[in-house]
Amino acid sequence: MPMKNAEEELLVFREMVECANDGMLLVEDGIIIECNPAACRLFGLPHDKLAGQHPGTLSPEYQENGRKSLEYADELMADAMAGNARTFLWQHCKADGAVFTAEMALNPAKTVHVSDGKEAKRFVTVFRDVTKTIEAEKALEKSEQRFRRLFELAPVHLLLISRDGRIMARNRWHANLLGYTDEEIPDIEHYWSLIIPDPGERNRAKALWEAGIERISKTGGELKPTELRVATKSGELRNLVAGGSIIGSEIVVTFYDVTEERLFQAELEQMNTQLEKRVQERTRELEDALSTLRRTQEELIRSEKLAGLGSLVAGIAHELNTPIGNAVMVASTLRDLERHFSKLSQEGLKRSVLENFVRDLQESTEVIERNLLRAAEMIKSFKQVAVDQSSHQRRAFLLSEIVNELRLALSPQFKRSTVELLVDVDPEICMNSFPGPLSQVLMNLVNNAMIHAFEDGTAGEILLSSSAVSQDSLTIRVRDNGSGIEPHVLPHIFNPFFTTKLGTGGSGLGLHIAYSLVTGILGGSINIKSEAAQGTEVCLHLPVTAPAKNEEILQ
Repeated sequence: MPMKNAEEELLVFREMVECANDGMLLVEDGIIIECNPAACRLFGLPHDKLAGQHPGTLSPEYQENGRKSLEYADELMADAMAGNARTFLWQHCKADGAVFTAEMALNPAKTVHVSDGKEAKRFVTVFRDVTKTIEAEKALEKSEQRFRRLFELAPVHLLLISRDGRIMARNRWHANLLGYTDEEIPDIEHYWSLIIPDPGERNRAKALWEAGIERISKTGGELKPTELRVATKSGELRNLVAGGSIIGSEIVVTFYDVTEERLFQAELEQMNTQLEKRVQERTRELEDALSTLRRTQEELIRSEKLAGLGSLVAGIAHELNTPIGNAVMVASTLRDLERHFSKLSQEGLKRSVLENFVRDLQESTEVIERNLLRAAEMIKSFKQVAVDQSSHQRRAFLLSEIVNELRLALSPQFKRSTVELLVDVDPEICMNSFPGPLSQVLMNLVNNAMIHAFEDGTAGEILLSSSAVSQDSLTIRVRDNGSGIEPHVLPHIFNPFFTTKLGTGGSGLGLHIAYSLVTGILGGSINIKSEAAQGTEVCLHLPVTAPAKNEEILQ
C-alpha cells in the first residue's frame, strides 16, 4: 500500500471526524475552537455559532448534581488540561432550549505549536446524546421495581422457581404462611419434602408438577389448578390451590389458600343436611294434618246438615297451593343457590359471595318454615271452620305484622307474575282479635285478585291498605286495577261453590270462606265495589277488638 503524505492523512482524518455520529469539540483555554458536523446537529447550532463558546454556556444553569454548570465545566476542563482523561454525564441545551443528556469523554490535553512559535494546550471532547438510553434504563428500572413490589405485595402466595428447580424468590404471603426460611427450602426437592410429609401424597404432587411443567414447556399455557394439602412448619395443615405459568426462563407459581372456604363448605353442608331434616319433619306434620283433614271430610259428608260442604276439600287444596307451592319453590331456589355457590367455591370463593349465600340461606329457611307453619295453620283453620272453629287463638297484634307476614309468604308467587303487591298499612294499628282467620281472609282476597283480575299475564297492581275509622273500628281495603267484575256476577260472589273458573282450578269457596270469617269470628262486615275494566275494591269493616260472643262460641 503506497505511503500517504501528510496532506492526504489530514484529509482522511478530517473525513473521519466529519462523518462521525458522535459530536467532537476541540477546546483551547476553555473555549471551543473547532467542532464537527455531528456536534452542530446535536446542539442545533451552525459551526460559526458553536465555535467560540464556553462549554458551560451550552448548558442549563445547574447540573443534576446541583452544581453550577460554568464552575463545574471549568473544573472538569482543568482536570483534562492537567492530563487526566474524564468520562461523565452532562446536561446540555439545544438551540431551542431543549435539554439533553450527553455522555462526555474528555481526552487528556496535549501541547501543540501555534503561530509565531507559540505553544498552546488543547484537548478533544467526544460526546453523544444518551437521553433516550437513560430514559429507557429508568423506565426498565421502574418496571422492575413495580414488578418486585407487585410480587411482594400481591394478595396471593407467589413462588419464583428456575428451570433447574432452584427457588429464586417467594413473597411474604407465602413465607408467612409456611414459616420456613429460605435456607430450609433452597430448591423444589426440599420444598416438596417439607410441605408434604406423606411420601405417597408427595410423589403424587411431584408427578403432577413434572407433567404440568413438561406440558407448558412444550405448548405454553398455564398449570392446571391443583388442590394440595400441605403442612406448615408449625404442623398446621392447609388447603392450597396451586397454579402457575412460565415467564421467560423462570416459573411463577401461585398458591390460593382455600382452607377457610373448605371449612365453611363443610359447615354449609351440615346446615343443608339439617335443613333437609327440618323440611322432612314439617312435611310429616303436614301429611298428618292432611290425614286429619280427610277424616274431617268423611265426617262432614256423613252429616246431613253439612253434606253440601263435601266439596270443601277441593277448596282446601286450592287454598293450600299457595303456602305449599311457596315452600317448594324456595326449596328449589335454595338448591340452585347451593349449586351456584359450589361452582364459585371451586373457582376461588370470595368472602362477599359466602356472606350473600349465608344470608340467602337464612332468609330461605325462614320463608320455608313460615309457609309450612302457615299451611298447617290453614289446615287447622279449615277444620275449625268446618266443625266448630274451636282452636283459633285470640291475642293482641299489630296489623302491620300480619300484613308483612302475608306479603313475605306471597312474595315468591308475585315474583313469578307480572302483578305487584303494594302495602300501605298504618303501623300503629293494634288489634285484639284472631290473627289466623284475618290472615286467611287477606290471603284469599289477594289470591282471588291475582287469579281473576289479571288473566293471561296482564300486568297490574294490588294495593292492601288500612285506615282507622275510630278508636274501636278500622277499614282494610284490597284494591286492584284489573279487569273488574261483570254486573251479573257481583251479587253471587260470596255464594259457596260459585266460581267463574269452573273446571280450571276454581273451587268457589275462597270468597265464601272470607265472608264467613269476617262476619263470624272477626265480627265485621265485607263488601265489594267493582266495574268491568275498572278494577275491584274489597272493603273489610272490622272492630279493633273482636266481639266477646265469638270468644264464647270458641269455648
